[in-house]
Amino acid sequence: MSRQLAALPIALLAVSSLAACATTGEGSSQNAEALSGAAPGARPIDRQARERVSREDALTQMAYWAGEYQTFPNDLEAAQRFSEALRKGGRTDRAVQIAGEALGRFPQDRALLTTYGYAQITLGQAQQALRPLALVAAAEPENWRVRSALGAALDQLGRFSDARRAYQEALAIEPNNARILTNIGVSHIMAGEPADAEPILRQAVAIPGAPAEARQNLAISLALQGRFDEAEQIERIDLPPAQAAQNIQYLRGLLSDPRRWNDVGGRNGR
Repeated sequence: MSRQLAALPIALLAVSSLAACATTGEGSSQNAEALSGAAPGARPIDRQARERVSREDALTQMAYWAGEYQTFPNDLEAAQRFSEALRKGGRTDRAVQIAGEALGRFPQDRALLTTYGYAQITLGQAQQALRPLALVAAAEPENWRVRSALGAALDQLGRFSDARRAYQEALAIEPNNARILTNIGVSHIMAGEPADAEPILRQAVAIPGAPAEARQNLAISLALQGRFDEAEQIERIDLPPAQAAQNIQYLRGLLSDPRRWNDVGGRNGR
């Protein structure tokens, strides 16, 4: 997930990167073949074509699954793949609509529940994400991604202590994971605790293969402590110098006007 702190991204990875792992078949409780629900006179499902399209770009996948969903409106796989393609393609509102409709027919399908929950977080509707993600977490005790996503939803609701418990559960399953650690650091930033965020984000950055969001949020935590030069140097690792400077200037403005910082989420609360 990518949260926006006004113009500057605070990167909650649980949705943007981790949610991509939701797939039909993992946790599906229905037989898609038996419940294809083809429209009258429709062609048979082409399983090979469905497999091939997963190697195509996001726009091609979105168009393909739109056609499959239109042809097989009651097919679990078509509904889940279409909603997931929409979510990854930025059509999050439509993804929620398709997943929600399909859940009316397949209410226990964990892949659908996951896609629906991730999309609701992206839309900023965290309350609607809690129940579906909690159901998946209870059914899949080793699913650290869903627990991290639950933390992201709880952070959106300002329930920072609950969010960090969810992140710790994720870390217990997947120790020293840079993405989970980044989410914990972001949780502290959102709570107005940049000094607490810094060591956690430094730990995330030190892990080989750490995502750019870990460095960007470390820079944010430093800037919010007034360490602007150090923050800008870190920003420049992943961003052009002009953009890095613009981001740091924006953060300077936040710190100079406490009302703006409070409005965008820099509140103190555990």
